[in-house]
Formats: sequence, C-alpha cells, structure tokens
Amino acid sequence: MVERLFQYPLSRKVIHMTPTSNQPTSAYAMFSPGDMERRYVRARELMARRGLDVLLVTNEENFQYFTGATGTLALHYSNTRPAVLVFPLKGDPISITGEMIIQGLEVSTHLKDLRGYTDILSFPLQMVVEAIRDAGPDIKRVGVELGQEQRMGMPVGDYLGIIEAMPDVVFEDAADIFVYLRMIKTPEEVAYMKQAADITGRARQRLFDEVVPGMTERDVVRRLRGLILEEGGDRTSFVHLVCEFPANHTQSHLDRPLKKGNILYVDSGAYVGCYTIDYARLATLGPATSEHKRCHSVLLEANRRMIEALRPGVSCSELFHIGAEVIQESGFEITPVGRMGHGQGIQLTEPPSVSPDDSTVLEEGMVISTEPEIAMNLLWEDVHVITADGHEQLTSETVELREIPFD
Repeated sequence: MVERLFQYPLSRKVIHMTPTSNQPTSAYAMFSPGDMERRYVRARELMARRGLDVLLVTNEENFQYFTGATGTLALHYSNTRPAVLVFPLKGDPISITGEMIIQGLEVSTHLKDLRGYTDILSFPLQMVVEAIRDAGPDIKRVGVELGQEQRMGMPVGDYLGIIEAMPDVVFEDAADIFVYLRMIKTPEEVAYMKQAADITGRARQRLFDEVVPGMTERDVVRRLRGLILEEGGDRTSFVHLVCEFPANHTQSHLDRPLKKGNILYVDSGAYVGCYTIDYARLATLGPATSEHKRCHSVLLEANRRMIEALRPGVSCSELFHIGAEVIQESGFEITPVGRMGHGQGIQLTEPPSVSPDDSTVLEEGMVISTEPEIAMNLLWEDVHVITADGHEQLTSETVELREIPFD
C-alpha cells in the first residue's frame, strides 16, 4: 500500500434521494429515464459477458455518460472533491460526490442513491469501498478505467488503497466497455450534438464576417468563443486556429497579427449541455489564390469520397485509405497526425480513430468525423451519425472557401 503522509477522518453522510421540496425529482434532467435505461442495459450486457460485478466510474466524462450530469464543481479545472459512481451488474448505481453537488444531482439525474462527503484534503476511500460492498452480496470482479484513452479521476495512491482494502476482489481493465458504450450514441445524445453543430456553424460564419485587419490570433479566438455563447452554446470545447507558419497547435493562442494572403483555418466546437462537436472550415485573408483554391478542392473531394463510404460494416482503416488516396493522387503529402477522423460526443475527440491501424467497424449510432488533411496544416471536417443503411450528416455549415476582405 502507498503510505499516506496525512490521515484525516472521513465525515460521511448518506442520502437516498427523495424530493426535498415541491420540485419534482429529475425535473431538469438532460435525458429521459428511457434513454438512461438503454445505456444501463447495454452496459450490463457487456459486464455480464466479461463476468464483471461492478464498474468503478471515476473519469469525469464517464460519470457524465452514466448519470447525464456532471459530478464535480468545476470539471477538469479543479481536482478537489472528485466524483465516483459505483455501477453494479444488478441494482441501482451509487453516486459519491462532494456534499454540495447532491442537490443538483437530485433534479438533474435519475439517480436514487446519492452519497456525499465534506472532506477537502482526502479522497473518500472508505465510502467507495463501502459502496462497492453495498453493490451486491458477492462482489468478486470490478472493472476500472485503465486502458485506451481512459483517465481515472482519483489519486493513484487511493486507487491502490481501495485494492488493498478489498483483497478478495479482482480489479481489472474495463476500457473496452467504456469505449464501446460511448461510441454508440443514443438518439438523445445525437440531438444535443446536432444542436452543437448548428451553433458552431452560425458562430464561425459570423466570425468570418467580423475579421478585420489589426486583429491578432488571440482576438479571433476570443471573438469566436463569445459568438458561440451568443448563438446558444453553453461553452466552447476548444479553438484550433492556423493562419501563419509555424503553426501554433496549442491552446495558448498568440498575439500574432493576422496577415493578408494567409488562409484562416478555424477548427472549433460548441458544447450543449455535456455534448460537443468538433469540425473545421477555411477562409482566406484577402482574395483566394489558385493554390488556396486547389487545396480547398482536394480536401472537399477527399471528404466527399469518405462520406460516400459511410455505412455500417465499413472499417475505420478503410475510410482512412479512401481519403489518403485522393490526397496522394493530387500530389499532396499526408500530414503525419495518424488519422483522418475520429469519434465525438462528450469529448471533442473520442474513439474510434479513422487511422490505418484502427480496425473498428462502423455501427449504427456511431458519431464520427471525416477529416482529410494535407501536409500544409490544412484539413476539412464534417461529422456524421451512422444509420442502419448509411449515415446522416450533422454538420450543415457552408462548404465555400470564404474570402474575407482584408485591405
């Protein structure tokens, strides 16, 4: 066991959800009871196949998936008061959050067993152990977020402490379950993502109308974030901006002035509730050159061919090669980023990846982007939900190459 340098007593308060006012329980839930039940049924089918008795959910986004709401005060901007969900093969999920979160969960989720803690300087280890024990009379195997694209939302030392406190229980990686569940979207999830796509498109086109000489890259990013809020978004997932080389691929945006003759590549996405979308569009600062138009044309053609192939049964690696073939035949090099699209949902990038090494086969309900990119830090992106016999495109923003007056 990892030795703890500080020991603090846990003050525990167990709350079983009951209405505390005239406000009905779950009055402000983002998702219907039926939608959440469908998620639970699928999760338990996967758990049963693996012989798992419990899923230990600590990642913020996984918590959102299983509850329909956030369990923390400030998402990833604070590591204080982490949230945990113990999801059993049978019975009600058990939520463990900071005490102040509980009243919000009462009206925003369909959870019945809500347990709160007040400690600041310690993780509620014993509460988690008790919740796992409470999840069933004979808990033997617990699935944890240890693998592909998973991040645990608790200190490693406390996770090891839970393992030590339960020597009769096997803790094992269940990343494949978390990944698969979140890849297949419910219609209600898709509806929020469609709203996010429409908001993003309206905001970006307004941005292109407002870009003027004298603005810096940071000015552009700030304005887009404001426009996303004005158009109805709850927040912005990220803004990726390329308008000069060397390109800046971080979220620390530069006070570098925009220059006439450059392409303005804007990749971004609005959040609606817990769901976002991520896609890009292009504009030129001043009239488009013949090379600008050629790049734009090649990207659109690669995107079109990838879209034509979207249907259940097609693999992600097949999609990658379709886009790559168009780019290479046009004389451009492929950017060494490793993929030409990805899943989306609660996060702006999620599995699967449209890469040569990802053999994931598309299924109905998956939301995935087609994202061809050429080795000039330019790409095109649209987002689609896979249907029973093809796909439905969620992004409807214009495909034109905008030419921004820039004298």
